Amino acid sequence: MGKNRIYIFDVDGTLTPHRARVEPEFETFFRQFVADQNVYLISGSDIAKIKEQLPEDILNTCRGVFGCSGAEFWQQGKLQYQKDHVFPDEMLESFQAYIDSSPYHERYGNHIEMRIGMVNISVVGRDATTAQRKHYSEWDMIAQERKQFVEQFNNIDHPYEASAGGQISIDIVPKGYNKSMAMNEILKRESDGALMFFGDRMADGGNDKPLADALKNAGSPHGSFPVKTYLDTWEELKNVI
Repeated sequence: MGKNRIYIFDVDGTLTPHRARVEPEFETFFRQFVADQNVYLISGSDIAKIKEQLPEDILNTCRGVFGCSGAEFWQQGKLQYQKDHVFPDEMLESFQAYIDSSPYHERYGNHIEMRIGMVNISVVGRDATTAQRKHYSEWDMIAQERKQFVEQFNNIDHPYEASAGGQISIDIVPKGYNKSMAMNEILKRESDGALMFFGDRMADGGNDKPLADALKNAGSPHGSFPVKTYLDTWEELKNVI
């Protein structure tokens, strides 16, 4: 018997524009796709932020939604589990020092955000507007601020790991509390599943890379598809239905 194809999607940048609502035309397409296929979602954001980007009927039609990079799991609007963690105060103080020392001087608030099982940090701040986020992202592509932080942080001997998420932020999690957690959780429920993962942050230091790597290491029939925007995702999925 052939494997049952299971689709896993990152949300921000993969199904929607960054920190924005899903585009109406793609929403119509994706609603039908979710109805016809076996779909899971995984995001670095918590469920409240995911709901800001995708309508609840789509989330409830999915076979499951992983928030906080897999530290929480929802099905049909009901929480199935949470894997929380208490971070050391001195680590949180070091994050504030990093933000304060950044040469990027524009600040818009909400720079350190505690989530289930993770800390999200942002120099420009999560309260930045779309235009302000874009400005920081363009600066960061040149300055490589987030990439350098992630590399330095991950070279320290401690039980934590960092990755860049979205346009403006960095996710800090206990080692192993990354998106790769979703693979085993899904395969517990879908033992005959061939997992197909779509994400826009699969490069080194990106928060989609752990899951992409786990699927690569697991080998056939699993796979991953790097995309740059939801339009790339849409184009790939047109070949499926």
